[in-house]
Amino acid sequence: MALEKKYRLKTKDVIFLTRKKQFCPNWYFGFFYFDQYKNLDYNQVSCHITLKYSKRSTDRNILKRAVINNILKEKICKNWINQKFYKIFIILNKSKLDILKKNLESFDKNAINDYTIKEFQKSFSNFKSYLWRN
Repeated sequence: MALEKKYRLKTKDVIFLTRKKQFCPNWYFGFFYFDQYKNLDYNQVSCHITLKYSKRSTDRNILKRAVINNILKEKICKNWINQKFYKIFIILNKSKLDILKKNLESFDKNAINDYTIKEFQKSFSNFKSYLWRN
């Protein structure tokens, strides 16, 4: 499954978000975010797994697919509390990258997928509570 095109961030949005530097770091994931345009009533999301995690694209894609599938499963793009919508760019937290690689090196593909989903859910729930406080 893939995100519908309207729910994905465009390159110009990603550049804007990273320059604006509204950032919420969590354990393994970090979230750049900004309020969505007034005329759009949905969230837009994109995810980036850095080359520092692995030079092999297959390894990076396992993590990225786990995150994107979790976004789809939780309906993060459509449903949002308080009817406030955001542009969200998800990245791996560089300071915790070595710990993540060490934890995942002995896992198979399915175990990596399950572990990534569990950690992403924790990080995203922390991110949501951070947004509600602000």
